[in-house]
Amino acid sequence: MTPAEKISRQKRMLTLLIIVLVVGAIALATLATRIPLPLRLLAAAIDLIAAAVLWVAMRQESTKK
Repeated sequence: MTPAEKISRQKRMLTLLIIVLVVGAIALATLATRIPLPLRLLAAAIDLIAAAVLWVAMRQESTKK
């Protein structure tokens, strides 16, 4: 596996993880009705923050090269 293929694979995996985190946050905030609303919103916000951090890290790494 060449370095370019490895970087491309890592970028795809990060993109997939970001999408999963965002969809999970939306699902958690809307579908988990047995959890109290403040806890649902906190968990969803943590997921969104994690997705944003990964996105920023991916963007910084791609602009570095």
